[in-house]
Amino acid sequence: MVLGLLGLMVASFFAALSGAIVPGPVFAVTVAESIKRGYTAGPLIILGHFMIETIIIILLFLGLGAALESASARVAIGYIGGVMLMLMGFYLMIVSKKVRLDVKPGPVRETRFSAYSLPIEGFLTSVSNPHFFLWWAAIGMPIMYKSIEIAGIIGFTAFLIGHISADLGWFGFVSYSIDKGKKFLSDILLKYIVVGSGIFLVILGISFIQFVYKG
Repeated sequence: MVLGLLGLMVASFFAALSGAIVPGPVFAVTVAESIKRGYTAGPLIILGHFMIETIIIILLFLGLGAALESASARVAIGYIGGVMLMLMGFYLMIVSKKVRLDVKPGPVRETRFSAYSLPIEGFLTSVSNPHFFLWWAAIGMPIMYKSIEIAGIIGFTAFLIGHISADLGWFGFVSYSIDKGKKFLSDILLKYIVVGSGIFLVILGISFIQFVYKG
């Protein structure tokens, strides 16, 4: 039983990691915000990511799976997500003017709302990414249902532990690495990285809309 549960956690971990390590909106925002706010940015952004995943899991139990697989849902997600990604990309390019290297140790505390804005950014970048929903429809949902089929609520718990560990571990590592690497970078290079992240989001948003339009 224990080995079976470990197997479920490992399967869930690597399934989630397969989606996390592919560069996307959450990755781009994590890089940009880690430069500005330090190593806590990654975990806080992923907190927002977990919020939308919690909603999705609840909706899956209520029958969302069939809706996610419908053509109309994919079109709506593609257009809305594409526009949101472009807006967030333009936002990053605008705020890049304020990026400065932190002369004090530890994360930058720009405003007292930072701890709240980062989860919101994680939520928005996740919900605006059509691939996020497709991953849940094609990979996340089958693994979750199989875990429940094998071990009920315990299997579901194993699935969650593996999934959360992958997302939190990967983006925590990315954020920590970016923060510790700032001492090797200049203000100009940091601005280029943030602007580059913004451009990436804009291009990604346009590509999503074009894909839906051509489809």
